[in-house]
Amino acid sequence: MSEFDCVTVLSARHRAASLVREAGPADYPEIRDVVIAAYRQYAGLVPPDVFAPYLADVLDLEQHARHGQLFVFQADEQVCGFAAFYPDASLQGFPWPRGWASGRALAVHPAARGLGVARTLLATGECLAREARAPVFAFHTSSFMTGAVALYERLGYRRAPEFDFDLAARYSRFATAPITSIAYLRNLGGTATHVDGVPHADGITASRCA
Repeated sequence: MSEFDCVTVLSARHRAASLVREAGPADYPEIRDVVIAAYRQYAGLVPPDVFAPYLADVLDLEQHARHGQLFVFQADEQVCGFAAFYPDASLQGFPWPRGWASGRALAVHPAARGLGVARTLLATGECLAREARAPVFAFHTSSFMTGAVALYERLGYRRAPEFDFDLAARYSRFATAPITSIAYLRNLGGTATHVDGVPHADGITASRCA
C-alpha cells in the first residue's frame, strides 16, 4: 500500500510513528470506529431522520472505494484519521463539475484532535488532486460542524456558495428546517507538483506535494 509523507505539524512524540497510507477492506472496521467517534458529537444537533442516513452515507466505504481512493492517518499503529478522495467530484452525486477532484468523509478521532491530522489529510487530498491534474480540489462540510468550518477558513479554502445544498432535503422526506451543506474549494491550476519521492518497501513511491 502506498504511504504519503506526513506534514510536520505533528508533535515530535507522534511524528516518527505517524504516516498517511492508502486504506483497504482490512482497515474498514477501524475506519468506521473513527468516523462514528468523530461524528457522535453532532447527533444531538441534527434531527435523527437526517443524521442517521447522512452518517450511513459517510460510512459507505465500499461506495467511496468504487469511485475513488481511501486513505488513513495512522499513529502508533492505530488509525486515528480518515478521508476519501474522488478524482472526479461529480461521482459523489453532489453538484460538482465533472473533472474537479474532491474529498469526502474526513474524520479525526477525538483523541487525536489538535495534532494536525485533519490538515495532513487535506494536504494528502490536494496532493492526489494535483497528481490527477484536477484544476480544483473541493469538498463540503455541514453548517453544524463549526470546528471544521473554522479550520477550512484558517487554511484559506474559498467558499463556493453556488455549490451549497440542503442536507436535510437530501437525506429526509420529513425535515422542515434546512441544514446547509457548505462548499469549499481551492484552485490548483490543474498541474501536478512533486517536491520529492520516497520509495517504500512495497515498491510504491510516496509523493510530497507543494
